[in-house]
Amino acid sequence: MINNSRKSLWIQIICISIFIIAPFLLIPQHHSDGPSVAGINFMIFKNLVSHTLLVLFFYFSYYILIPIFYQKKYPQFILYFLISGLLTLVPLLLIEKSIEKPQRHMNRVNKHLFSNNHDRPQFELHDRAGRPGGPRKHRIGHWEDELFLFISVFIISIALNIQARFKQTEKEKLAAELAYLKSQINPHFLFNTLNNIYALALKKSDDTANAIVKLSGMMRYNITDAQSEFIEIEKEIAYISSYIELQKIRIGETAKVNFTIDGLQHKHQIAPLLLISFIENAFKYGVNPEIESIIQIAISISNNTIELLVSNKIVPISIVENANTGTGIANVIRRLDLLYSGKYQLQISHTETDYTVKLIITIK
Repeated sequence: MINNSRKSLWIQIICISIFIIAPFLLIPQHHSDGPSVAGINFMIFKNLVSHTLLVLFFYFSYYILIPIFYQKKYPQFILYFLISGLLTLVPLLLIEKSIEKPQRHMNRVNKHLFSNNHDRPQFELHDRAGRPGGPRKHRIGHWEDELFLFISVFIISIALNIQARFKQTEKEKLAAELAYLKSQINPHFLFNTLNNIYALALKKSDDTANAIVKLSGMMRYNITDAQSEFIEIEKEIAYISSYIELQKIRIGETAKVNFTIDGLQHKHQIAPLLLISFIENAFKYGVNPEIESIIQIAISISNNTIELLVSNKIVPISIVENANTGTGIANVIRRLDLLYSGKYQLQISHTETDYTVKLIITIK
């Protein structure tokens, strides 16, 4: 449907106002001495009424007529279309009739008062182009104009409605695709984390209970908060912090993890589960108990940007994880394209020894 945002609403108001007051701008001033209604030139008055009725018909057509047609209620659609056509066009006929009658009477009086045609004042109506004759002589032309405007407004309302429905369909397809991508992330995370807790349980680690508690909180986030299109950045970072703490429990002293946060006082929102895949990737490919492993994770938040920097050493993986689970980085890039098209920068540096990801997202 028509976008009802504040900006769109103001644009509609301006366009409607211009359309309605157009008669004052288009009727030549030198014809202002013609017949008048309540002190307003006849042609201006008639066009004011005509344009106002056309605006009302446009919204009636957009919000009522066309939806009825889509619902395949054809008899009701035809009835409403005919009624709206009569209510739009008939008042103009009545206005012309109300002007013609006193005009004919004035002409008869004028004929008796002045015997010399040169002395007789002329009270001819003018058509829209300023030609003599007015509605009586050019009534067919006038009705052709009104009918043309009526049909044009109807066609415009159809075109805008189709465009709005197309956009709505695209939005629904986008939402469905995002939901599908997000649904692929959750099983991926759950599988890996359960594997980690299973490994702790096998070792009868005292951290097993703590890990289960953290996993419970993270799954609650996945089931509730992460279902929203956007979430407060504080909640997303709390989720990431829990994940990192869970990974520290798993790897112990195997790797050194440096996690820093800067600018959290800024209140922003971000798409949920968007950053975690890059961090998961670092723990998946940057940890080996036999080699010194360092993982750097930094999140910086400013007035209009969120920046994530993740770097790790590329080491031979001895802690085996299922590399085929989930959709990983490709999934995240697709979500970035859908949600932040033209508003993000992603740099991935991959050398023989280091893997670095830098993501900058521009937010409102």
